[in-house]
Amino acid sequence: MLWMLLIEIFTSLKLFSYMVKYFKKIGIVQYVREEGPQLHNYKEGTPTAGGIVFMIIFLFFYILSSLFVKNRYIMGIILSSLLFGTIGFIDDFLSVRSKHSKGLSAVSKLIMQLISSIVIYIVLLLSGIIQSHMITLFNIQLNLSWFYPVFFVLYLTLFSNATNITDGLDGLSGGCALISAAGIQVFLWLTGINDYSMMFLSGALLGFLWFNIKPASIFMGDTGALALGAIFGVIALMNGNILTLSLLSLMFFIEIFSVILQVSSFKVTGKRLFKMSPIHHHFELKGWDETTVVVRFWIVNIIGVIISLVFVII
Repeated sequence: MLWMLLIEIFTSLKLFSYMVKYFKKIGIVQYVREEGPQLHNYKEGTPTAGGIVFMIIFLFFYILSSLFVKNRYIMGIILSSLLFGTIGFIDDFLSVRSKHSKGLSAVSKLIMQLISSIVIYIVLLLSGIIQSHMITLFNIQLNLSWFYPVFFVLYLTLFSNATNITDGLDGLSGGCALISAAGIQVFLWLTGINDYSMMFLSGALLGFLWFNIKPASIFMGDTGALALGAIFGVIALMNGNILTLSLLSLMFFIEIFSVILQVSSFKVTGKRLFKMSPIHHHFELKGWDETTVVVRFWIVNIIGVIISLVFVII
């Protein structure tokens, strides 16, 4: 598998070097959200939808690897990638076509995510990939019984939104996703699960991140962001070790819960906990340089990976 990974990384680097110029030429570019920090206005006009590229690379090499070795989670991962990636693609397409940051409405996007999560649950249940309603919190097993389908749908939808809102700074979401993917792959190997999905996702993300770190030459867009969250989420659900696999993506959950806390606080007390949410904008407005925020958030995600893997080892 190592030779395939090296070929994938080379392919990703070469393809992104071409697609950055091509997307710019045909007008697939970023439009900055009006409600976002004014610090980001300079990003407008940067090529976007890089997630389309790295998802195609990832799926090609992951499916190709299945010819040589059986990948345990392939059905759930491909289905999640396609369904959530399609939602993101529609959002990116509408944004580019209208030349505005808004694509799908928040309600439309949420409904599509919930429907996709339900479809994934039904397919995995009928195929026997999900065989119980048990989840594991470190060494404690909980039987969610009738609530499990609800938990499945909400968790998968939450995870896809978590990666999406994290995609706000150059290299932030891509770097955190690379760290999480590498950590999940180690977790799978340590627990004896024969699946190479996260190794090939890491390879595809390496090429993207090369062009996404500040100053970013391309952004991933919703196509990549929603698909990434769905992939990480469905692996956790298929595995059942929810808490450990969530900690492997610690920064994404910090980001999404910062939004939940901000909205809840404002509705209940009329006061905001942060200067702006998601939380990476809060630190920007406090005066942190963008690169400082990104690197420190990478470190937090690495800490989550280390803690998770230590619990697996001991």
